[in-house]
Amino acid sequence: MKAVKKILAIALVLALAFSLSGCTAFETKMAKAVTRMKKVDNLRADIALYLDVDMLMLGSSLGDIEMGVDGTLNIDKDHGTGLGRFHVDSPDGEQEILLYYEKSKDVVRTWTSNDDGKTWTLNEHTLEQLEGSSLFEIDSITDLDKEQLALLKTVAATFEEDGTTEIRGSESTIYRGTVSAQELLKDTDLQPALAQINGSAGIEITEEDLRSIGDMPVSIAIDNKSGLISGFALDMTEMMQGFAAIAMKAYMGQLPGGEGLDPAMLEMLGFTVTVNHCELECVLYDYDGVGDVVIPDSVRSNAVPAAKAA
Repeated sequence: MKAVKKILAIALVLALAFSLSGCTAFETKMAKAVTRMKKVDNLRADIALYLDVDMLMLGSSLGDIEMGVDGTLNIDKDHGTGLGRFHVDSPDGEQEILLYYEKSKDVVRTWTSNDDGKTWTLNEHTLEQLEGSSLFEIDSITDLDKEQLALLKTVAATFEEDGTTEIRGSESTIYRGTVSAQELLKDTDLQPALAQINGSAGIEITEEDLRSIGDMPVSIAIDNKSGLISGFALDMTEMMQGFAAIAMKAYMGQLPGGEGLDPAMLEMLGFTVTVNHCELECVLYDYDGVGDVVIPDSVRSNAVPAAKAA
């Protein structure tokens, strides 16, 4: 599951970054939206993630991984803090998770509780370690500068207007496009990302592997009244299938005698990993209406470091 979480985080940050590129009307609207969002001190995000993966061997199921996460995250950009409550439905059962986070200059601290705040677990990571983590990109995506936007434009797919929809009582215009992984990564130095993936997942994948992952449909909603981003949706099914094939190839290559096995051969042997569906949706609202997120002293003082809690 750690590898799955890492893949989701990387896919999300790629999509978020790529979704800020585009052309013509979309590019203009996004540039204006980012300029407005840079001035926002706090906001709220409703987040929903669903993942469904099947693993088969000789026609028999080795497991069906279904995971759903939904909840709300209060983001205090001004102070680098956040508060979330999430419902997690996974093969390990259902849980209600409370979360606080705090970003300082070099470190991100997270406090989590699965017993409604009776006990807390503290995790500390450097910002470098958490690069690409979905929770910490939803707010920082609003801080891209003009140079970064110009760079993203060079690998942009075409986003087209696709009607309007009502989000939390306000009309938004929808733009849809596709993230082309091959184009996005064409001129990118992938070594830092590869080091993180291989280190955390315990596998060895190559630049060629990473550049071969599939495409990802993306939709972006921009509120017609405020001009701010009101939501986005990422269909990561094809991209996750690509990552699954890469991970399976890398893992089998580590097994004794597995160096010559590739996904095609594994499929002939009846072993397949199928990503049936993987989608993330996010609605952004209450811009400058959330207020300060303050982490209670009781949470700070009573939290047990994750290393001791394990």
